Amino acid sequence: MNAVQEFLVHKLLFPKVYLDADWNDNKVGVLAIDRAGAGDVHAIRLVPVEPNGEPDWQFLVTKAAILINDQIESLGSLLAQFRYIALISFSAGMEKFYPSAELSRRMLAKDGVGRIGILHVDLTEDDPSVRVILKAERFRSSKEIVDLADRFVAEHTANWEFRE
Repeated sequence: MNAVQEFLVHKLLFPKVYLDADWNDNKVGVLAIDRAGAGDVHAIRLVPVEPNGEPDWQFLVTKAAILINDQIESLGSLLAQFRYIALISFSAGMEKFYPSAELSRRMLAKDGVGRIGILHVDLTEDDPSVRVILKAERFRSSKEIVDLADRFVAEHTANWEFRE
């Protein structure tokens, strides 16, 4: 979670970051609302690729594709302008993963506006790192997302935020 939080803190302008957030009855590992809570919503689902052991890279990339496929539908309907799947890996080999053309197409919004992004959280080194595998593209906004973000910020304390 910390690695993904750091990724968002460096990517966004004054975000409020929430860990293990219950966002509109959906569990997300990391939720960030940009511009001190008044901007776009970034929701990241954390998905461990391998629970234990040192599987080979072919196992990792196959498992990653299956896990992403399992998350597409729920993330596709999530109320957020930016949606991500963060693949967490404790073993070497994920650097070889890139989604197939078919899987990449499934990451696109049905109306063509927006794409679910894929991040790789590499825990093989002492300092975890986050790499963008597939860049997220902004989904359409709606009054419902804006109202939900306003309520969420008012009712929850951020785990990380910029304060003057």
